[in-house]
Amino acid sequence: MRKPGSARSSGSLPQVIRLNHDSGPIDVKLKHNARARRLILRLDSRTGEPVATCPPGVSTLKIGQFLQAHVEWLVDKQQLRQPNVPFENGAIIPVRDIPHRLQHVGQRRGTVRLLEQRDEHVLMVSGEEQHMRRRVTDWLKKEARIDLLEAVDRHAEAIGIKPSAVRIKDTTSRWGSCSSSRELAFSWRVIMAPPFVLDYLAAHEVAHLREMNHSQRFWDHVEDLCPEFEEGRAWLRQHGRQLHTYGIE
Repeated sequence: MRKPGSARSSGSLPQVIRLNHDSGPIDVKLKHNARARRLILRLDSRTGEPVATCPPGVSTLKIGQFLQAHVEWLVDKQQLRQPNVPFENGAIIPVRDIPHRLQHVGQRRGTVRLLEQRDEHVLMVSGEEQHMRRRVTDWLKKEARIDLLEAVDRHAEAIGIKPSAVRIKDTTSRWGSCSSSRELAFSWRVIMAPPFVLDYLAAHEVAHLREMNHSQRFWDHVEDLCPEFEEGRAWLRQHGRQLHTYGIE
């Protein structure tokens, strides 16, 4: 593996650069992006692994110098990041911001049932234990669809335009989107956030049915639909990344 000081052309950059730190070496994955304008260092929202986005024409030498200069920032980010929480027996996951404990039960039929006790909420997951991740994910997607459709219908009626379709996805770069064909898409992970966050997200995308931009007129529509939108927007900025740690091995 080449050291950060090794010079190479951008067309033959290595896949990984190893950085030096007192706590030990840190491998940073390089991601080539022809549209990138600058070097960007981040943690992968799913795995927590360091990733550097590299624009064209940047040498390995410059990339290595940039990354090494930000190694302390990177270590701090890694230490602050919440560990992944797989969907497995005993795990605690939020549903509408309420902690739920996953409990596997040895029934043959694979289902997920919500049990609300006085001191805790439990998701009873039956079927083979190896399929817990898929069953819990499917259940969360179903709950997300229920809540999002209700919120979208309410906001769409208020604004006087209905979407052509509503899709539930698992995206990492966007919580929601609105296409030119009036198709709305949302990340199912928002079902783990507080309900006011989901309501803001639905209002945000519905407002795009009126304004396909982020102009002041657009934000006026968002505020009309969701007067406390700033609270939901701030929550996603501060806590949104943590939602991507759930269900990941």
